[in-house]
Amino acid sequence: MTINDIVQFLESRTLSDFLLPFKIVAITVSLLFIYFIAYYNIKDGTLINDSRRRIKDFLSFQRYVPPKSFSNRAKEISALIDDKNYRKAVLETEILFFEILKRYGRKEKSLLEMTDDIDTPNRESLKRLAEIAEEMKKDHSYMPDLDELDELYSTFEDSLIKFGVITDEIQD
Repeated sequence: MTINDIVQFLESRTLSDFLLPFKIVAITVSLLFIYFIAYYNIKDGTLINDSRRRIKDFLSFQRYVPPKSFSNRAKEISALIDDKNYRKAVLETEILFFEILKRYGRKEKSLLEMTDDIDTPNRESLKRLAEIAEEMKKDHSYMPDLDELDELYSTFEDSLIKFGVITDEIQD
């Protein structure tokens, strides 16, 4: 077999006809993967929201300022507790944990809904925090038991360490 025979075989109609079903399957699988990737990105919403934010920032000529880091917010909450501003500390902690869990892919609209899922870490403490925060939002004079808050915040500190939000150097 010479080179001319091999080239003639590769250019032949019989080989092309034989490979046609494989080409169709390969193209179909590729299109299917492209469809699932597009569907996931649309369903997730982050790609669309990020693109909208970038276009809006570009057209408005304003510098994009990212939200405060979680560790800085944990420090602020710790300072609020030290200043005995428990009401604001509870509300800020609820927002912080809601955003942390949302960053981990949760789609619920409130922290209380997120605690319904069994896979939620530190579920009972977060549920109690959400209940206290809801009560504080309804009744501005509501003040929970301070011992209960101390217990909750000790478990939250452990949770923040496990999530990697705070490290040992941030703790007092």
